[in-house]
Amino acid sequence: MPSARQKKTIISFMCLSACALMAVAPPVVRSADAAKPMQPSAALEMVLSEEPKDFYESAASANMLEIEASKLAETKSTDADVKAFAKTMIKDHTEAGQKLGKLATTKKVVLPSQLLKRHQMMLDGLKEEENGAEFDKEYRMKMVMSHKEAVSLFDHAAKKSPDPDIRAFATEMLPKLQEHGAHAKKMEDAAKKKGG
Repeated sequence: MPSARQKKTIISFMCLSACALMAVAPPVVRSADAAKPMQPSAALEMVLSEEPKDFYESAASANMLEIEASKLAETKSTDADVKAFAKTMIKDHTEAGQKLGKLATTKKVVLPSQLLKRHQMMLDGLKEEENGAEFDKEYRMKMVMSHKEAVSLFDHAAKKSPDPDIRAFATEMLPKLQEHGAHAKKMEDAAKKKGG
């Protein structure tokens, strides 16, 4: 059984590998699948911890990433769909962060105030992108990737967390994350179809 540190290293590697693969993969158009909720990654779920501490840490960091990346999109994007999506991300993830904060407070858990290394790397990559089309492409890709991670994390917690309050919270939040992931994938597929 891998240690918590080894699991975090594996997750970081898998997330970065997925990012690299998505950057070079040929566009796949799935018009019928685009509206379906995003499904979790079985590979990610295999290495996720069931420890409540790890859930709080990853969920808080992923949430902060969605908000900070979307704030960048509000200023760096030139695509109306990306800007609208970013506005929704900020609103929905701010609300989710408040709910997570309330749960953490009741459990006497202190949430991290900084991004985990893997999320910071994703945000830093967005900061380095030029405004406009290149930023939009990177933002769409990272929103798909980060939501795949979040959907996997919340699906795993909803099924396997030893804490019933975490299971309930994850179950409540999962459909919205799946919706976000599906929307991000639909935007990415549409942009690839147009050549962007």
